[in-house]
Amino acid sequence: MNYDNINDIFSAGITNMTCLLQDSNNYDGGTLTVSGADFFTFLGKAVPYIYAHGDSYWGIGSDATHLKVDNRDTRMRSLYREEGTLYSYYRFLKIRWEGWSHYNASGADYQLKYDLLFWDTGDISLHMISVPVQCYDGGFGFSADKNYTFTKPDAASPDITFQYYADSKTFEVKYTPIDLLVPFKLLIKDGDGKLYTVENQIINEELSETADVLVGLEETEVNALLFKKYGFAKMPEWNLIKGLILPSVLSWSDSRAFPLNAVITGTPPKQYIECMADLSDGTVIGIKALNAEYEGEITVQYSYDGETFTDETPMADFLTMNLDELYAGLLEAKTITFRFWLAGDATLTSFIMNYRNGDDDDAQGNNKNRTY
Repeated sequence: MNYDNINDIFSAGITNMTCLLQDSNNYDGGTLTVSGADFFTFLGKAVPYIYAHGDSYWGIGSDATHLKVDNRDTRMRSLYREEGTLYSYYRFLKIRWEGWSHYNASGADYQLKYDLLFWDTGDISLHMISVPVQCYDGGFGFSADKNYTFTKPDAASPDITFQYYADSKTFEVKYTPIDLLVPFKLLIKDGDGKLYTVENQIINEELSETADVLVGLEETEVNALLFKKYGFAKMPEWNLIKGLILPSVLSWSDSRAFPLNAVITGTPPKQYIECMADLSDGTVIGIKALNAEYEGEITVQYSYDGETFTDETPMADFLTMNLDELYAGLLEAKTITFRFWLAGDATLTSFIMNYRNGDDDDAQGNNKNRTY
């Protein structure tokens, strides 16, 4: 799964994660071995496995104590794993630990829940989801090239980043979410060559509402400086650019080539189903009823000569039209050609015309059905 910003990774919760352990009461002191990722290294070494402990400490590459998050007599209830990308560029392994801050308690005040992200840059992120009120007095520490201490995160400051420096093989503790350079910039160009950027602007000052807005540029020459100055870092929503003629998304990066991922949903143009009703039988003297089984947006046209059609009418209105007028329009051939226009994912299962072939008003026992 690809994410466009770090907050989306956290807010997604366990939606895109694989459950490794669920609602267990057995991991108050046990260890669960989790597959690592080929893109993550710890101090320059491969990490085939990560070891999650019920007492809320972690072994990275070996079953040791590398990271402690309220390390005490806690109890792990559930564990989840996910691999994903940020900006279609940075790869990460996300593991969620859920449990309680005391092995023999399970109330809301003891709920302990957090995410760990292991990045292809060698960095590690800790993000607290639920901070316990009780028994949040365990050990907090990070052991790598040396022992690092850090202030335990809380609801007001839930993030810790262990930023890795590959040259020195050292870490720096930061009390913020990871800050990774957006690896690319985007601009939009229409069919006439005009360039656009996307800006997040205030659309309602009273409610502090903001929205992405398409902004035209005066510049016409595409170069690195233009991307650095005006480029944006998120694939634009279709509603922003659908009014442009032949829009294209231009990308630029000063590092390495990367894919642009976009979710594209195609809606076919309106299509029609055509059928013809033959009322030329001498016994047919009128139309008794029209019925249809359908879903979605359908409009109807009809023609008495198969060439000249009426304007489109919504199906619901068509089915309740004046049937005497519909019958009165018949030409010598006594046929009606119908066109049922289907928009989007609309479906038409059946269309039934009930003929009148008796001269009494209720035509009891003298109706013929024609299904098309």
